[in-house]
Amino acid sequence: MRDSEGLLREIAEREQELQRRVVSAHAEATRLVEQAQREAERIQAQAREQVRALEANAASEAAREAEQASLEVMAEAQAEATKLRQQAEKRKTQAVNLVVREILGEHA
Repeated sequence: MRDSEGLLREIAEREQELQRRVVSAHAEATRLVEQAQREAERIQAQAREQVRALEANAASEAAREAEQASLEVMAEAQAEATKLRQQAEKRKTQAVNLVVREILGEHA
C-alpha cells in the first residue's frame, strides 16, 4: 500500500511539475508573442517614418525640378522676347527709313 501511495504521490508531483512547466511555457510564449508584437510595431513605425521621409524628399525633389523647369522656361521666354524686340526695332528702323524715303522722294 505504501508503495502505491508513494507511486501516486510521485505521479501527482510529476503532474504538478508538468503543470508548472506548461504554465511557465505558456507565460514564456505569451511574453515572446508580446515582444514580437512590440518589435513588429517598432518596425512598422520605422517603415512609416522612412516612407514619410521618402515622400518628403520626393516632394522636395519634384519642387526643385519644377522650379528649375520654370526658370528654364522663363529664360527661354526672356530670350525670345529679347529676340522679338530686336526684330521689331530692326523693322521699325526699316519702316522709318522707308517712310523717310517715300516722303523725301515725293518732295524731291
